[in-house]
Order: sequence, then structure tokens, then C-alpha cells
Amino acid sequence: MLRELQQAFVSGLYRRDAAAPILGAIDDARRPAEDQLRIYRESILGGLVDALGEIYPVCRGLVGERFFDAMARRHVEAHRSLSPDLTDYGEDFAGFVAGFAPAQSLPYLADVAHLEWRWHRVFNSPDVAPFDLSRLARLEEAQHTAIVWRLAPEAGLLQSQFPVDRIWQANQPQQHEVPLVNLEEGAVQLFVWRQGLTMRIERVSDTERLFLQVVADALPFGELCEGMASAVPGVDPGALLVRAIEAGQIVSFDLAASDAGDAAS
Repeated sequence: MLRELQQAFVSGLYRRDAAAPILGAIDDARRPAEDQLRIYRESILGGLVDALGEIYPVCRGLVGERFFDAMARRHVEAHRSLSPDLTDYGEDFAGFVAGFAPAQSLPYLADVAHLEWRWHRVFNSPDVAPFDLSRLARLEEAQHTAIVWRLAPEAGLLQSQFPVDRIWQANQPQQHEVPLVNLEEGAVQLFVWRQGLTMRIERVSDTERLFLQVVADALPFGELCEGMASAVPGVDPGALLVRAIEAGQIVSFDLAASDAGDAAS
């Protein structure tokens, strides 16, 4: 059956030990079946390795091209691409790096990969219009507690016990002199987002992290304020909100379902 033949072909590309069914289906006296399959295998797997190198350039620089390509190849063989868009490939690479025994001498490498993936997704996220303050002003006061704030597309939080933001910055192409990074500097909490055309990586406090997390959880503003007050007595959610809007971390809002029909347009 054609479907079975296609599945065998894909399996044979990613795993040599699964290539037997497709090899038996290739009938061409001019070139051995394994050689023909190898052409496709090297093209597809090589393309995915190259894609990972583009998404994770700092990781590649930290371990060297040969090591990175070998590690990426192992990842590719175990994790097939499920999207026709190569920018969607590689989300689970950081998890793979964390369990890849030869990379354990660089304990921060997986966290750097997490940061690079978030950067990649934010960089390729859709553009959004500036926050519409006039739409907010048209809401009735009673609707304020039902507001659900929306973060910038693909924006996200990440944590590491290492200063991965400094490691990332020290390994950018524009760095002519690589600064020393003290790995014992301590843990960091980072928020990554895009403000217009400007990419941003910023360290955040425990309170800011909690606020951004509850915003990401899409809680109505009333519940958000109650949760923040319970977790951080004396906190001013309004001040955190203003800062997040001004920084472009929050780009829009909706109303909770019960109030959506009354939203100003």
C-alpha cells in the first residue's frame, strides 16, 4: 500500500535499522538501493542539522561545530520534523541536550538552548500593533476586573541557576572582546519578548516573574490582583501593569467570556 510505503520510507530516513522494507521496494539496477536512500537521508537529516545550527548559534559556538553537528544529528535521528516549516523544528532540543551525556561538562548548555529557542520564537513571531489605550479607556469601570491581559506573541519566562543571559550576550557576533562570565554569579529569571522591532531579554524580580506568569495564565484582572495580593502582600498590581504595557510586554487585552459581549470595539 502507498501509505505503508511512505511510512517505511520516512522510517528508513531516520533509522538505518528500519530501512529494510523500503530497500526491498526500490528496483533500480543502476545504483544500489541503500545508496539511493542515503542521498535522501543525508539531504533531509543534513538540512535539519543545519536548521538547528541556525536556531542555536550560541550553543554551536560554545561546543564547536563538529561537536554540535554530531549532537544535532543524534537529536534529528530521534526527533522527526512534524512541520513543513523549518522554523517550527527544534523545540525539544534543549531537553535533548540536558540528557546528552557528552555535553554534561557544560551544565549551563541546556539552559542556553532554552534561551535561544525562546529568542528564535519571539524573533519570528507576528508583528502586533501598539497597545490601544483608547480602547481601554472606552471600557466601563465595572468591566476592569474582567480584563484578560495578553503578552507579546511568543514572549516567555525562563529560569536558570546560571547567568545564561550573560553567556548568550558574550557569544554574540558583535562582541569583539569576549567578556568573562562568572558562572557562580547566581540564578537568573528572564523574560524574553519583542517590543516593535527590538528584541528584549530582561532579568525580572520574583514579584515581576509572578505577575507575568499570572498574565500568561490568562486570569481576569480581578482574580490576578487577588492572587498577587495573597502571594505578595502590599504589592501594587497596577504599577506592575503600567510598567509591562510601557515596556511592550503586554500588547493587548480581551474581556472574560461573561463580559465579552459588552466589550468596546
